[in-house]
Amino acid sequence: MARIGRHRWWIALLTVVALGVLAIRWQVPFPYAGWVYQEADRMGVDPYLIAAVIRVESRYRPDAVSRRGAMGLMQLMPDTARWIAGQPHAPLAPGQAINLGDPRTNIALGGWYLAYLLRRYRGDVVLALAAYNSGPATVDRWIRMGRLTPGSVDWQAVPYPETRAFVARVLWYRRWYRWVYGWGGIGHTVAGGGAMAKWMSEDTKLKLGERLGVADLVREHGWGAVPARQCGNLVREAVRLAEERLLQR
Repeated sequence: MARIGRHRWWIALLTVVALGVLAIRWQVPFPYAGWVYQEADRMGVDPYLIAAVIRVESRYRPDAVSRRGAMGLMQLMPDTARWIAGQPHAPLAPGQAINLGDPRTNIALGGWYLAYLLRRYRGDVVLALAAYNSGPATVDRWIRMGRLTPGSVDWQAVPYPETRAFVARVLWYRRWYRWVYGWGGIGHTVAGGGAMAKWMSEDTKLKLGERLGVADLVREHGWGAVPARQCGNLVREAVRLAEERLLQR
């Protein structure tokens, strides 16, 4: 009976954690995660930065259209999209129609543009986001005027209130996306998954690894080497495993 009680306590704890994660995910939805990860890998951009831009720009509504005419998930202007499509190594095939209402096309073009801005401003995320919102010409002018300093800028130094708020919100949401979907990191850095795994027996960790398809990786390198996207299912699978074990008693 005592063992059953401990298992019930474990299920209750994991259920509370899972419900908490679900509540947070309601605030930071990620319905096009596969395409975001794909484009982020291709462009060399933080996927959670792209996810945060989409959350702030359109709240993940592919049919969103702004008063200025920006369209789709990443709120691209048609002129900007046409410019992107004409660039070397553009994400669209030559002659391919530009449909900004199509989520995959919008993410591909927006991800390319974000990568371009990050290169243009040498990895300065604040400057790149400010340029995404107000345009590179405006940011270049602020730099010439000394109102922004590359490499030492923070979001509070952005002159326009609207752009300043945009940059602050994207950075805030990026932190949340990293925590909720990346378990505290990007790619193969999974601090949250690793921390949770420390509380499990070796048998439990191995069974969870088998369920997630990463058992061999866990055996050789531990949970810290497991891709973040796989660890996103860790709580769900842990709850299921605990329930199955309780029913076997």
